[in-house]
Amino acid sequence: MNLVRDLRDSLIGKLLAVVLISLGLGLAVSACGSSSDEGDSGGSGKEGGEITISQTSQPDYLDPALSYTVNGWEPMWIVYTPLLTYPHVEGTKGGEVIPGLAEDLPKVSNGGKTYELKLRKGLKYSDGQPVVASDFTHTIKRVLNLESGGSFFFENIVGADEYIKNGDPEGDIKGITTNDKTGEIKIDLISPDASFSNILATNFAGLVPGDTPFKNLTEDPPPGVGAYVITKSVPNREFVMEKSPNFASFKIPQIPTGHVDKITTEIIKNANQQAQDVLANKLDYMQDPPPADLKPTVEAEASDRYSETTTGSTYYFFMNTRVAPFNDPKVRQAVNYGIDKPGLARIFAGELAPGCSFLPPGMPGYNEAFDTTDCPYGDPTQPPDLEKAKQLIKEAGVEGTKVTVWGNNDDPTDKVTEAYADMLNQMGFDATPKILDGGVYFQTIGNQKTKAQTGFANWFQDFPHPLNFSFLVDGDSIQDTNNQNFGNVDDPSLNKTINELTLETDLPSVADRWEAWDQELVSPPNSYVAPYGHRKLATFVSDRIDFDAIVFHPLYNNDYSTFKLK
Repeated sequence: MNLVRDLRDSLIGKLLAVVLISLGLGLAVSACGSSSDEGDSGGSGKEGGEITISQTSQPDYLDPALSYTVNGWEPMWIVYTPLLTYPHVEGTKGGEVIPGLAEDLPKVSNGGKTYELKLRKGLKYSDGQPVVASDFTHTIKRVLNLESGGSFFFENIVGADEYIKNGDPEGDIKGITTNDKTGEIKIDLISPDASFSNILATNFAGLVPGDTPFKNLTEDPPPGVGAYVITKSVPNREFVMEKSPNFASFKIPQIPTGHVDKITTEIIKNANQQAQDVLANKLDYMQDPPPADLKPTVEAEASDRYSETTTGSTYYFFMNTRVAPFNDPKVRQAVNYGIDKPGLARIFAGELAPGCSFLPPGMPGYNEAFDTTDCPYGDPTQPPDLEKAKQLIKEAGVEGTKVTVWGNNDDPTDKVTEAYADMLNQMGFDATPKILDGGVYFQTIGNQKTKAQTGFANWFQDFPHPLNFSFLVDGDSIQDTNNQNFGNVDDPSLNKTINELTLETDLPSVADRWEAWDQELVSPPNSYVAPYGHRKLATFVSDRIDFDAIVFHPLYNNDYSTFKLK
């Protein structure tokens, strides 16, 4: 959930238009109505009222420093506003960085290594506390100190590594200086980062008060500056968001203040029940797409309140290079040859396009031919080369090896995990699925003590830049907990390319290098990951909701601040 954006006074400003056109974000628009430049959604719905929506799994966290799943980011985007953010509109414009709590876009100097911003005046948190510049420092300290999955993004700040090593939560980060009287914030980087404005626009950088504790606050989420505030959180049961009492007074351009007064999110494990309840207008929205067996019914009975949108995402199986048998390249190659991509796509009921590329469609560096007909493991729309997979397993001498296949109980992830285990068994392994609750899954496989061998993984872009996917397989991103590099991929050649391309602000000019990097990652002999497709997501609401008003955002999916009652 993870852009090279327009940066005033830098070359990146010239890049944006080209990047967004090349990304084709304008193609990823659902049938829902789009909003105006000021963030006011269309439709004719009324103001106020309450709605009840659902998620299949508890968000990994309801703490902006820690959450790194769609379950958490979709709702928290309208609770915690960073210095920079994105307009609440669909398509290309929704992917443009705009000022959030900052008055303007950053002033970038020192060869792309210094960013200067200034807070808007008069900002207050949902509890009435005034927002001050030093709150930004505290916000980033929490990300680093809590070993968040987003820590990697901020380690390029001067002094960040030293802060982490010292282990003192209240220690200094030399590269961040602030002035609470003037609202000025200055950030010094070790080296230029073409995606840093996008990093400042992530949920991780959503400001929280300077006295926010250095601990997981999922059960008591901290105040934020946003259209909504989380007023209740009962993990694995429900959380409640209510309109912030003062956000409307700030009138931040292109950020809506919300329509409904209260949004209750219930955690309902049964996806069939959720879909039936939305059909019957007992629930107003379900975050996950309807299950495959109910999709025809939904399309037949609720076509006026259901749509699908292609996302910048990749679904893949991770293979832990630190543990047997996936430390052997032949084994990783066998998996890529042997997985049944059309079979997996069927599990998603047509909501997954089979593919071979790690970078998703529309991303600079994406090669459609490599993703489809020229895939080194065979056309992903055709049956797998199981004989080749078996041969490689024999050559590696690992026939009959016990393998635990990790997945979670979100539909259809559990079915995908079980199918993957069956495929591994057909290749010659003794594979067993291990299904965890979706609320703890990514933390578990991201903990090095788990030593997860292989399993389900996916990624929805935080921002449309290859750097947002490359960090998932960057050796420098590996950490002990909340690790996003589940396969612990640490290849010197790939790492070197990432480091070099991080400095390149002219993304279109290096798209061919990203393309080569993607193919080096996926193709033999490396075969570090096993991608199998790219996902569509749904907008499915009750008859009570003004469907035409809903915005499907290119980064944050369905925008709750645009939900209206008819």
